[in-house]
Amino acid sequence: MVNTNAKIKQMPPVTMTAEEAQEFNQIMTDINTYTDEMKLKFIMGTESLDNYSVFVDNISKMNIERAIELQQTAYDRYLNR
Repeated sequence: MVNTNAKIKQMPPVTMTAEEAQEFNQIMTDINTYTDEMKLKFIMGTESLDNYSVFVDNISKMNIERAIELQQTAYDRYLNR
């Protein structure tokens, strides 16, 4: 095992509102399912890596930007405590 001396950075314990959490979970459930399926396809070779940009576009269409925005809002709220 290589020791990189890199510190592991983790997301602090942020809290979303009930509405934010519900929306975030709805978005991420679909995205997580899709990414899990596609990772396997890319690894097994059943999906060409030439289609990676399509994969990224699909995640964007699945509203990943909104999920990031919800996380950022919760993080900003955490910083302002």
